[in-house]
Amino acid sequence: MLLDTIHAAIFDLDGTLLDTLGDIAAAANRSLARYGLPQLEPQRYRALVGHGIRRLFGQAIAQEQQAAYFDAVLAAYLADYPAHCTEHTTYFPGVQAFLEMLSQRGIRLAVISNKTETTAQKVMAHYFPEVEWAFLWGNNGTRPLKPAVEAGKLACETLGLSPSEILYVGDGDTDMEFASAMGFVAAGVTWGYRDREQLLAAGADFLSDSFEELAQNLGLSCQRR
Repeated sequence: MLLDTIHAAIFDLDGTLLDTLGDIAAAANRSLARYGLPQLEPQRYRALVGHGIRRLFGQAIAQEQQAAYFDAVLAAYLADYPAHCTEHTTYFPGVQAFLEMLSQRGIRLAVISNKTETTAQKVMAHYFPEVEWAFLWGNNGTRPLKPAVEAGKLACETLGLSPSEILYVGDGDTDMEFASAMGFVAAGVTWGYRDREQLLAAGADFLSDSFEELAQNLGLSCQRR
């Protein structure tokens, strides 16, 4: 069983553990509207998340308006989103049972997100108050971000494990690039914000369409909760 060689599981947050798209889209659109800029359909944000909020607004704001509005819109979002980050966010089916099952097997759990760290911690405390995380990292302004291998090396040092002993679960091409470059077991999940072809091209070792299937791929059984 694959899980026999795994001693820690690191997760991406947005699009992997939680469907945060509703809150991200709402905050982004409020920030754009504040400066009279065109808003996007919520589903348009699906392709924009996962590479950091600066890149998101680099694509959401028209090129000819970047110089005049980018910094102001970004600042508005960074003030708005943390205050409203738990209004529309929802669980992906089966996530709670899956995390509980890993914990019961003694597998340590952690999160590496490119979301602002204080906001990531607020979201996780709200939705997973019972889960004990080995660490919960986001963008704190100093720690390397995905897909930089330095972030993975720091995770290995913190956990005291080699890359092959770590499962990395993510829904993004950045996640799979990161996991593959580090030598983690790269588990791509298709319920998030990237399609199967993108995940495989970025280095996913295998794909799962649900937490139940992910459990089966690891040699476990998971009941939805």
